[in-house]
Parts: sequence; C-alpha cells; structure tokens
Amino acid sequence: MKQHLLAATVSLLALTGTAFAMDDVVIAFAGTEDLQNDAEYVFIHAFAESLAERGVNVVVHPSDSMGGESDRFDQTAQGLIAMNLGNAGALKKASEFASVLFLPFLTRDDAEFDRVVAESGALDRVNEEATRLGIRVAGFAMRGGTLGLFNTQKAVTALDDVVDMRLRAQGGDQLTVFSAWGARPTVVSWAETPNALQTGVAVGHFNPPSTVVAAGQVELLDYFTPLDAGPVPKVIMLSDDWYSFLTAEEQGWVDAAVAHGVAANREWALEQAPYFEQAIQDGGIEITPLIDGERDKFVAATQSVWDQIVPQEDLDFIAGYLD
Repeated sequence: MKQHLLAATVSLLALTGTAFAMDDVVIAFAGTEDLQNDAEYVFIHAFAESLAERGVNVVVHPSDSMGGESDRFDQTAQGLIAMNLGNAGALKKASEFASVLFLPFLTRDDAEFDRVVAESGALDRVNEEATRLGIRVAGFAMRGGTLGLFNTQKAVTALDDVVDMRLRAQGGDQLTVFSAWGARPTVVSWAETPNALQTGVAVGHFNPPSTVVAAGQVELLDYFTPLDAGPVPKVIMLSDDWYSFLTAEEQGWVDAAVAHGVAANREWALEQAPYFEQAIQDGGIEITPLIDGERDKFVAATQSVWDQIVPQEDLDFIAGYLD
C-alpha cells in the first residue's frame, strides 16, 4: 500500500483542513523547475526523489504560484503547505537570532557557513524561536557562488569606488552596510530592481552571479566585483505542526530526504559556480577583482556596523566558531 506522510486522527484532519489532510507533501518556492540554474529546485528534486523511495508523493508549486514570500511563510506556519523555500528576510520574522547567520562577511563560502551552523548549534537557537510561530527550519539550500557587487557604472576595485554609488538595498540591514561603505543605498523590491537599474534609481546591487543569471539581469549590468562576502542561503522551512504530527518513522524519512536534498544542492553549487561566472562574462559583464588589501577594508567597514544589525549577545554566541 502506498504510504503517505499523514499524521493525526481522521477527526482531527476533518476539523483542521490543514496540510495533514492532503495525501501529498506540498512544497512551494519562488523559483522555477530548472535543474541547471535554480538552486532551490535542485534541493527539492533530490528531496522528492528520496521520499519517492518511500512511496511518498511530492507536489511542487514553483514561481510564487502559492504566493509571495510573506504568503508562503504564513501558509507554512498555518500548516497549509508542508515545506517552503524562503529567503532570509522571511525567516527573520520568526527568529531574531537568525539574522546573525546572514551578516555579510560572517562566513566566506558555503563550506564555512555549514561548519559554523553545525558546530555552533545555531539551528537549535533558530528553532527555539521559529517554532513558536509554527515554522521549523530544516536547513539551507545555497544559491551557488558568493556575494559580490554588480553595477552599471564603473569598475569597482577599491572601497573608495563605491562612495556615493546608488546601490539597491533589500532592506534596513543592507542600508546600514552600504552606508558604512560610503554608498547611497535605496530600498527597492527585487521585482522593481530591473526598472531601477534601467532608470538609474539604482546603479548596482549585492548578489552572487547565480542570482543575476537566474533573474535574467545579465543584459542590464556591466560590472561585477567578487567580494567573497558569504554565500546566499535559501531557507528550508517546514510546517512545525505538519512535522510534529508525523510518526517517528515518517520524521526520519523527511530528515533523510532533507539531508539528501542538501547534499545534492551543495554538489550542484560547487560545480555551477564557474558556470555562472562564465555566463555573466559571456553576457557582457566585466569581472573586476579588488586590488590587494581592499577586501579587508570592505570587511572592516561592514563589521563596524554588525552590532547595529544584530544584538551583541548573538554576535558573541557565534564569534567563537568563526575563522
């Protein structure tokens, strides 16, 4: 008999109308079902393969078809969907502590990020807070590559080159960081970023090459400066109610599927980083490395405002695990 990830009694299922009553494991995310370019789908595909071995079916809703970041977060918290692949900003709604993990220049790459999270027990801290809102963080899916600076204006090879540069900021944290660099940041939604680049409202933004390729922005940008400012983790969020009502055996299936998906994602991210760098160059973006010693200046300027972004106690918690 086909086995389903169902938990709770028939009467509870009838009363709740949540994801428990569905035969399928429902996953929602913002990206597309593209195994070459979409990091989140690489994870989802491998996750689904693992559950399929247990006879469990996974239904995937891509391209924000279940709503935007906030909508998907709320539906996951309510148990209407089992898993959501969300961004760091969405997670911060559930866990104040989580913000420390996404500080620019905290870690250099995927491997260091994974080590710090594992050794520090940071996920336990995150979930102490997040489960109160119905969210359980199972791990992270990496975008591939590391954060750098894209722009339409000039080659950036030193910190002084960004002085007065109008950079698109995702939110308050990036406003603080970019201001510390001497830039003139402005908050622009990701959906409006192409228009902002075309009209000069912003001349650049802070992302890895993989994001620019996936977003179709290669033709809009002219320069990329690698900063190795950290990876871009997408958050693997489970409905805590859904997960908690599973049997111990079923939870084991989900945990194993998450581990399988994360392993596939990390292998993909490592292999694809050179591909994305080549893709932006082929599209006409010039890669302009920093002059020796200039990365240290970016690091120092950024670290000088870390305590304006996260509480000092959270910095102290993670500091002992950093290189």
